[in-house]
Amino acid sequence: MPQNVIIAEKLETIPIEEIRSVKGEIIISESYPSYLVDESKISGGHAEYLFFPNDENEIVSIVQKIKEEEIMITVSAARTGIVGSAVPFGGAVLSLERMDKVLGLGYDEENEKWFVRVQPSIALNEINDIVKFKKFEDNQSIPPEKKWVEKFREVPTQYYPVDPTEMTASIGGTIAANASGARSFKYGPTRSWIRRIRVILGSGEVLDIKRGEYKAVNNTFVIKTSTEDLEVKIPDYKMPRAKNAAGLISGHDVDLIDLFIGSEGLFGVISEVDVWLKDYTSQISNVAFFKEESDAIDFVIKLRDNDEAKPEFIEFFDNNALDLLRNKQKEDPKFVNMPSISKSIKTAISFDLPYSEEDLEKNFNAISKILEECNSSLEGTWSGYEERELVRFKHFRHAVPEIVNNTIAERKKNHPDIHKLGTDMSVEDAHIKEMMSFYHQTLVEEELEYVMWGHIGDNHVHVNILPRNMEELQKGKEIYKIFAEKAVSFGGSVSAEHGIGKIKHEYLKIMYGEEGIQQMRVVKMSIDPDCVFNCGNIFGREVIK
Repeated sequence: MPQNVIIAEKLETIPIEEIRSVKGEIIISESYPSYLVDESKISGGHAEYLFFPNDENEIVSIVQKIKEEEIMITVSAARTGIVGSAVPFGGAVLSLERMDKVLGLGYDEENEKWFVRVQPSIALNEINDIVKFKKFEDNQSIPPEKKWVEKFREVPTQYYPVDPTEMTASIGGTIAANASGARSFKYGPTRSWIRRIRVILGSGEVLDIKRGEYKAVNNTFVIKTSTEDLEVKIPDYKMPRAKNAAGLISGHDVDLIDLFIGSEGLFGVISEVDVWLKDYTSQISNVAFFKEESDAIDFVIKLRDNDEAKPEFIEFFDNNALDLLRNKQKEDPKFVNMPSISKSIKTAISFDLPYSEEDLEKNFNAISKILEECNSSLEGTWSGYEERELVRFKHFRHAVPEIVNNTIAERKKNHPDIHKLGTDMSVEDAHIKEMMSFYHQTLVEEELEYVMWGHIGDNHVHVNILPRNMEELQKGKEIYKIFAEKAVSFGGSVSAEHGIGKIKHEYLKIMYGEEGIQQMRVVKMSIDPDCVFNCGNIFGREVIK
């Protein structure tokens, strides 16, 4: 069979009455309101049905029921996304929260790597807790005769390295968004760590897709269901070289699994996942300080090009972000739980390095030299490697967005419709200095309150505009669009990490134009011709006839 052809499997169904569900918009809105929102905080979510399946067979039965009703399904799990992908606007919510188990452990002898098989709703921190502490039952080997669990107990500590800021995110949701985080600088996004997925289609059948088994031929895949052949044409628009999580993958040699990763649930329900693992490496956390932002950016450029240090990630904090921390320390020293930061410091760079006694001196000699070249020094740098210190450093990195969210929550008391405006853009390496300058200059000229922090190792810094009233909110939205246009002109992406969802359609059009969006719609309607799943994500709800 050609490499671009995959056959869908039929599954048994069960009576829909046996599946736990809730019916009625009023009941759902009053008694189950958390299923109508996600961390995007967009309003207006509503649904006629709410389902809680336990397995694939129940999902298939639900899909058949929804097709009969001629409504759509919004897939839901942890709802930690911030672009509205899990917010339903009618139809049914399919909550996968009961499908949160570890199914097994295996070793891929061809690739010489361990993997763990899980259901879609298990959280990333749970995966790592189970893997790092080897909490597997003896009957969870894949295949069982290999006794992989027994062998796994003898190998060095493993872990799943993808680290979106919210580690309570579900693995299925992060696959749908091709999520990433700080460590994507070194390890890449979710896509790089997925070995295999199972996806239930609108036909009620399932695809079992293992990486490397299905490749596009002439830019095309064929999905054979029990009733028809679905021909899927892969988009051919140019994707940015910068870090990107916006829209469907394009190209000539696409692996079928990568079409589904990052598709934001447009094609079906992920029901089972194999994730790759890697050896756990001890880290030493560091924060370096600079009196000028330009010196900090020079440090970043030199650090990521250094062959000796090999940082795990590189994170940025501008002076406004540091002011938030300084002010919070005055109110509540235990909240930040780190030494005070001098007012003379304008920028901080956080980075982790692999920790070993034999490499420690070599690494710090390299860091010391770079710091001196950038008008800083090791003397004023924070470092720590014990577990309790690593926890403190991690909280320091995450404290700024927490303070921002609390600030906006207070402002909503006077302006209920107000919300922060957080950019998620990236640019190519050559343009990071110019982009950072453009951010600052534009926001200062408009007299808007803002803070900047994030994954500068990937030229992916979050700019959060904090409007004080509705007029500033509107002005911020206009500036957001200007930032998107500038990022794209610098070879970047309008969404480097969080996806498009239901709130960034106009920015995606800046990247790919109407022709590119149309190509995505064609893929959607080729795989999901009845528009069963997550209509409204990535692009609008328009259906192609």
